[in-house]
Amino acid sequence: MRLHFPNMSRPKQAAKRISTGLSVSLSSAQRAVARSSGYRDWHELEGQVQAGPPCILDESLSPDQYIERQTLLILAIARELSLPDGDVQYVLGDARLVGNRPANLEEQLALRLACARATTLPIVQKRERGAVGVLNTTGRKGETVILRTWDQPTSVVSNREVSTVADFEYTSPRASRSLFLPMRLYLPYGFWTEADGARVLFSRDYKPMWRLHTDRPVERLDPWLRIKYQQQTFLWPDHQTPWTSNALHAQLVDFLEQHNLCRLPVLADALPLLVHDRSIRDLRMANGAELLREEYGRLGGRRSDRGELESQAVG
Repeated sequence: MRLHFPNMSRPKQAAKRISTGLSVSLSSAQRAVARSSGYRDWHELEGQVQAGPPCILDESLSPDQYIERQTLLILAIARELSLPDGDVQYVLGDARLVGNRPANLEEQLALRLACARATTLPIVQKRERGAVGVLNTTGRKGETVILRTWDQPTSVVSNREVSTVADFEYTSPRASRSLFLPMRLYLPYGFWTEADGARVLFSRDYKPMWRLHTDRPVERLDPWLRIKYQQQTFLWPDHQTPWTSNALHAQLVDFLEQHNLCRLPVLADALPLLVHDRSIRDLRMANGAELLREEYGRLGGRRSDRGELESQAVG
């Protein structure tokens, strides 16, 4: 894929935003922009301006075309910078490299899953780790799940939790089911109000996701942070869940959109780790934050180190 630009305005601005958003040098961001756009380096990109018809802007693409192109850009930049593709996806949404398409949650979910399919969660055979199947058990009949292990015992990831089920309760449907991101990893359960009035949205497992200020941009939080708060408010009752109530799901999505939270929290990146992990006995969805912290540590410690300092500060 080679992207042609009418001038260097968009690539330059995108490189600056990527440099700031991902805490990398400007030269590294420029190289990542150039290589993901189909050029050997920044110098070649500059020399090829107006060499062909300008690429179609994001806002003029169909959803499928947009997701395909953005997935290629996200993975190329993540590979070039050796950073998590979830972080790149979040920052690239503001970089405006190829247009000003407004973010929406549905497309962000599709992007996250497309990146997973291309890397950590490829399509596999029935009963292999990462396969998408359904449950055939009382109270959960027809529920779509992602297989972790088969007959060892059988373990699955669903919207509600990581669960152990009987072998006969998991079935491989004749018609393939789509990979999904568990709602527990991106929908808020409530918020904590801090001393300065800021609100921290947290997941059903009480993992921080976003910090909302009245006078500053939203903060995308590491899910392992400890938050000191003065008040706790819930957005939905225990007897009702967004994976069993379409009305509640729509209400929570509307809440996110009203607060301009149309992208995904760091916690959403935990899905591949939850599917593949074998280090934690009796794995639960809440362990996703711990697994993410370890994974970011292996990728250089940039996020892990920052999380440790912030955790100590608020603990």
